[in-house]
Amino acid sequence: MSDVLSAFPRRPMRILRTGVPSVIFLSFLALFMLALGVGMAVWMAPGILRDLEIGKNPVEEPQARITNGKCRTKLVLVSCEANIAYAVAGKRYATHVEFSFVDVHFGDYTANVVRSADKPELATLDIGLESMWNRIGTLIGFLALFVGGAIALMLQTLRNMRLKAIAKTTDRLTPVAVTVTQIAKNMFGKNVTGSYAGTGRARKFAERMRKKEDPFFLADGQALAVLPGDSTIPILVDEALSRLDLTDAERHALYAARQHGMAPPAGWPQAAPTR
Repeated sequence: MSDVLSAFPRRPMRILRTGVPSVIFLSFLALFMLALGVGMAVWMAPGILRDLEIGKNPVEEPQARITNGKCRTKLVLVSCEANIAYAVAGKRYATHVEFSFVDVHFGDYTANVVRSADKPELATLDIGLESMWNRIGTLIGFLALFVGGAIALMLQTLRNMRLKAIAKTTDRLTPVAVTVTQIAKNMFGKNVTGSYAGTGRARKFAERMRKKEDPFFLADGQALAVLPGDSTIPILVDEALSRLDLTDAERHALYAARQHGMAPPAGWPQAAPTR
């Protein structure tokens, strides 16, 4: 490993191509996550607000009629809905209610109609009132998941934009060894994840590679990468050494330095292309 780092050219050099994930894709994914969070709020919040109002002064409506009432369970998320019809002081009311909560339940639910004594047009099922805090917690959990995920993706998008800008403009590259933790193949190529601990704390990173590309592996599951400019986020070097503005002589020197050092673990690419 140290042989390869020592053999890396110290001259100014440009990065020809990076595997930094597309900022367009990450931006779209962030907007999609945000839309899911907004959708969950629009779906769940009105029912919660209605039932909170009913819960201030609830009264059971035993003569009410429930039609098309059903509860569906997906994993632990229970979604219930029903049509409710009832009369108060000779005036008829009809409404549709739906709500969701988390529960581990087997079998059917039994339900009664509960309305607001102050606002008779507001009615719900007693299941909804009994699971009120559960429903609020479920909504908060979904919002934390989707909105928090969207914010994390937006921050990652900004980091990637900065890294791409630095990689495009700098000719100062510092060779480093990084740990490759996973390579996941997909229809578009490969997603490579890894970590770099050279800055004092381990930094995780992810890159995309083409189907026939592999990282330039060193010993002990590590791979060669470069830090562009003042960035602390590494960019992987590929096995063919085609991502960097290297000469043929410099490529051969790096292959020879790797061969001189410890052999990569079994299963990692080892053969150096002939140029």
